[in-house]
Amino acid sequence: MFRVQKVLLSEYQEIYEPVMIESPFTLVDVDGLGLRQYQIALTGSKLLFGSDNFDKHEEQGEEYDEPDVSNRGLDPEIECFDLISMVPLEYIHFNFYRQRDRCLMMLSVQSLDQQLKSEPPMVFEFGGHIHKQYYWHTWRERVSLIRCYQTRFNHITGASPFSSSDVHMEEELHHVQVHVPHRPQSVYSLCCSSAGGA
Repeated sequence: MFRVQKVLLSEYQEIYEPVMIESPFTLVDVDGLGLRQYQIALTGSKLLFGSDNFDKHEEQGEEYDEPDVSNRGLDPEIECFDLISMVPLEYIHFNFYRQRDRCLMMLSVQSLDQQLKSEPPMVFEFGGHIHKQYYWHTWRERVSLIRCYQTRFNHITGASPFSSSDVHMEEELHHVQVHVPHRPQSVYSLCCSSAGGA
């Protein structure tokens, strides 16, 4: 589950930082079609991207007829997993939104050099099937916490992840019914009402 965290601990201890949240994503195009799967993790200062590389051991000149993970001492969850990119939070603009039942995160990488051409934003759909709603809410919360508690990251997004400009949710009608608690009448009140008193 925490694949980026495991890779950081096993292979990148010099840049290790505790991961606040990580989850599976799919990079999608403008039509919503999946392009590539990623595992993205958020730390206190950067965004880390990892992906499966099933040719990893062949590239290193290792050939195996059958996978034998136990003899190589590798964690099977990260055996073919690579950390492929790291982006400091200073350069990222987050937008979280939903389209029908799809939960999406749009990332724009902002260049500090005005002469460089800005790249088009990347849209990632939250994965995890039944957990995608949980991930969507948790990512929004963590990004907001980073903005609140680390003043140097106030500009990582143009508005709070909870603002209406960033989060577009379907409007839902909610009906509320207030039930008056049932209080049984006492023997005294029943006697008074039958006698015409009270």
